[in-house]
Amino acid sequence: MSVDVVGAVSATRVAAYRLTTPADLTCTGPGSLDLSDYSSMKHGDVGAARRLAVPVARALVEQAPALITDPAEPILPVAYKAVRPACWLLARAVLAHLDAARAAAGLGPGRLVRVAKDAVTVTDYATASAVDRAAELEGIGFRLEDDLDGAQVVVVDDVRVTGSSETTILAALAGARPSAVALAYVAVVEGALARDPAVEARLNQHTVRTCADMAGAVRRREFMLTIRFLKQLLQTTPADREAFLDVCPGELVQEIVDGVVATGDEFRARHAEALAHVVDRTGTT
Repeated sequence: MSVDVVGAVSATRVAAYRLTTPADLTCTGPGSLDLSDYSSMKHGDVGAARRLAVPVARALVEQAPALITDPAEPILPVAYKAVRPACWLLARAVLAHLDAARAAAGLGPGRLVRVAKDAVTVTDYATASAVDRAAELEGIGFRLEDDLDGAQVVVVDDVRVTGSSETTILAALAGARPSAVALAYVAVVEGALARDPAVEARLNQHTVRTCADMAGAVRRREFMLTIRFLKQLLQTTPADREAFLDVCPGELVQEIVDGVVATGDEFRARHAEALAHVVDRTGTT
């Protein structure tokens, strides 16, 4: 599907799954989205991201085959301020598949690049209405830090519901002159289901409802701190936070503290009490 334009190039939107009815949010059969993997990936499960990347990469190769036949470098931009989002995990895993296919064809690898954000969203983006999402994103500055001229740009994201994030990232790329643009999603929500502001939250919380639910991924060493999980950890109950911290190695606890600090003074002040709880686990001041 051809959609918005970056410079003079139309963007092709591809999706591994299309969710159109409430039944799609509970399906577990063959050919349906693995809702447990999706929920786990959103909260930082590296293994789940690798598994979900397989159908996304397959859809990309089928619908944008130049990614593995054209010498132009694939570049996957991901927007974040300091702590990476879950879609960075997904993009990295998708790129691994593209790189393998390009290597087999004698072509060079692609790379991930950062689109710098000057702030993070304050509201729970997954439950916000389309109007509220657009309003909050409008107040956040985005800055592309790399030259994309002539590249094959692939924007990888987990789900498209209202299209606000897609519009924002395309606007951030407006000054670039890529040779091609693809928008790749695990799932696109369509029809009446897309008008339900809670649909994304239901997907996110299908399996992971508390921070302690991610303890298994930490024990397996398959956990990466994401901005969504960091916010959840800071906003949860002290008991839930403690249950998660109990399984964390010291370096992960320190990474959590560093992530809060790097996200900015306003973010740090908003979560001062929870930050103090985590800092106490580091034994530092």
